[in-house]
Order: sequence, then C-alpha cells, then structure tokens
Amino acid sequence: MLVLYAEDDIEDYSLFLEVIESVRAGVDCINVINGFEALKFLEDSTILPDYIFLDVNMPTMDGKVCLKAIKRDPRFKNIPIIIYTTSRNPLDQEFCKELGVFDYVPKPNSIDEAKKSLQRILKS
Repeated sequence: MLVLYAEDDIEDYSLFLEVIESVRAGVDCINVINGFEALKFLEDSTILPDYIFLDVNMPTMDGKVCLKAIKRDPRFKNIPIIIYTTSRNPLDQEFCKELGVFDYVPKPNSIDEAKKSLQRILKS
C-alpha cells in the first residue's frame, strides 16, 4: 500500500507514520510539504498512491486548493482523499465534502484516537 501525505509539520508527519505503520504493516508513506508538491508527485509518478492524506493549512498551496486540482484531473478520480487536519472549521469541512473527499478527519488528540481513525479509513 502506498500513501501520499501532504503535511508541512514534521512532528505531525512522524506521528502519522508511527500510527499508520502500527495499524497496517508494510505501508509505504511519501511525505510532501504542500499541495504543490503533492500535485507534482502525482504528475510525475508511475505508481499512484492508494490513499492521499491532505492537511488543510500548508504553505505555498493549501490542502483545499490541492484537493480542487486533484478532483479536476480524471487520472486521480479513484484515489480516496482524506483531509487530515487540525482545522475544525465547519466551512473547511463543508467545502471539502462538497468536492467529494473520502473523509474529513480532525487530527486526533491521542495516539489511540489516531489508530482508531486510521483503522476505520484503511478498512473502508
């Protein structure tokens, strides 16, 4: 399984990596630091990720702009996109759901919560 995670905070990415590896062994996780790099990865990749996780708040290109760009490209239409963010803004959530995200998950406050949310997503 290949996961692309656009996250600019290295500590959040490290925690995500630790949790996802505990939930599903053998996951390859690619980290990019903004939406622009996520799009570049998708454009250049010969193997597309099984899941894309996007943070909303990132420099250069945020997760919402990146989400719009991904959804416009028919090559990526079957990749589940999960917004995984600290943003609990209902407008962000509504915007992302209208664009067809697979899930919108506020970043959990504990490792146990993170495991439960990632288990639920990866089993879907």
